[in-house]
Amino acid sequence: MPGKFTDALRAFYPVRPRKLPEKEHHRVMSRARMEKVGGLHVLYLSGTPYEMGYQHGVLARELIRQFRAEAYAYVETLVPIPRFLARPALFYYASAYWETIPADLREEMKGIADGAGAHPVEVLVATAIWEMLITSGCSEFAAISPYTPDGSIIHGYNYDLMQPEHAIIQPYLAAIFYRPSEGLPFMTVNTVGSVGANAGLNDAGISVAWDDTHLNTNELFKDIKGKAVPFIITLRKILQNARSIDEAVDIALKGLPRPFGDIIIIGSAAENSAIALETAGTLHARRPMVGGAVWSTNCFRSEELARYDKRGNWRECPKEEEWQRFPRFTAYTELFEKHHGKLDATAAASFLRDPYPREAEGFLHPNISPRATICRDITSFSMIMKAREKRVWVSDIQVPGCQGNFYAFDFAGQRRLPELDIPATGYHHALKCAELFQSGDYVKSRLFLDQAIAVDGETLPLLLMRAALEAMGGNEEAARGTLAGVVARWGETIPGKLAECWLNPGRKDEVAAVPFPSAIKPLLWFKAGEQWSERVVANSTTGS
Repeated sequence: MPGKFTDALRAFYPVRPRKLPEKEHHRVMSRARMEKVGGLHVLYLSGTPYEMGYQHGVLARELIRQFRAEAYAYVETLVPIPRFLARPALFYYASAYWETIPADLREEMKGIADGAGAHPVEVLVATAIWEMLITSGCSEFAAISPYTPDGSIIHGYNYDLMQPEHAIIQPYLAAIFYRPSEGLPFMTVNTVGSVGANAGLNDAGISVAWDDTHLNTNELFKDIKGKAVPFIITLRKILQNARSIDEAVDIALKGLPRPFGDIIIIGSAAENSAIALETAGTLHARRPMVGGAVWSTNCFRSEELARYDKRGNWRECPKEEEWQRFPRFTAYTELFEKHHGKLDATAAASFLRDPYPREAEGFLHPNISPRATICRDITSFSMIMKAREKRVWVSDIQVPGCQGNFYAFDFAGQRRLPELDIPATGYHHALKCAELFQSGDYVKSRLFLDQAIAVDGETLPLLLMRAALEAMGGNEEAARGTLAGVVARWGETIPGKLAECWLNPGRKDEVAAVPFPSAIKPLLWFKAGEQWSERVVANSTTGS
């Protein structure tokens, strides 16, 4: 392995692709391909570790170069040193992780570097940077009977960014299908140029996904020395080698100790079960399914580790405070209660998109804090895995990804299943409608509203927005007709009661404000008021 100073100096030296001899290049590349589905890149790789890396580097060369340039520019804004020293400092720091990378993955890294025209340490950076500089949020669930129609396991995952600027990764996301010469075929979603995994499915029917949490003490980490094994390396090992939940747990525990609070849900088609594995330092706890489901939303829930969670011990949380302290976990509780026998891939997508689908019928999210929803305004991508059928759905890349199309794949055949795609919601159109309304362009705002309605139908929030735009456009009669329809259909809901207040402005009812387009990102608030300017109010506190 190179020395840290040697790796640091590589930042000052350009490197070119190292092409294999022509015949060998053709042989290796004939077993790989790349395609694009919507905004998502899809890579199909096979062979030895080096060959899969080489295929990856050659096929995604331009993407890797572009991503590298954007990532370095971003890192330069984070470190308090001269810009020209940022890359060597990054290489120097990353070089310490070489000792945590197994030999086969170092070979794959070399293949990526040769194929793309990069230094191997740059592939290491792309793999370890999540441990070094960037953490994430994420949430996940797994369920069997009595929730799924056929009783088999379904596993859903939202990968959340922590900051809006981390969305630089979006154009460089890829669904990567591996057929390694040793180990199990598997798939994952990650940025190009990395060898790790955040979530995925393997040929033995093992599915895995990762979220994390923060602790209220450093006590569990105080004796940990050296660099931790990057967790995306541990998940990669699970996907490539595990055939059971116990084998997956054993692999995960071999990656300890870690100075982080990690949670993974491991599902198994053969066992038709799943667990949440919580780890911190040298400690771990297995949290089993309860009643056929298990889920995780960035907080420890096991008896062993819950007391260490920064958000507090949920076991000591009064029930009336659950929506305030653990809103996403509580939202999952409600979703599962309503989906006995109905949790197929489409319903799983609605879980990951929550609360937008429920808001359509008048649901008002009880917690209006930023990022208190399952779908967040910075949800990068989402996955749904049906292990028994060997099918996966991966979302498109426009943030939040889960509101876009979910593209279906046959894992075993490594092919697209467009007939099983789950279509996008109208969320992105509604969001644009709200943005244009904020800017005062009511004409274009109405155009995007109509597009949202064409996708979602006449939902309650979209009809409230239609009434506001009709009235502010001078058609009060049309607005009253729209509001009357809302009251007739949804009069018992809070947004329905708000519509009644708008119809009868003399009333003094105390009605809660309604977010638009969603509690996910409330750019506007609908409120009771005498004038329309008081009824539709921009949310000046909403960040990106």
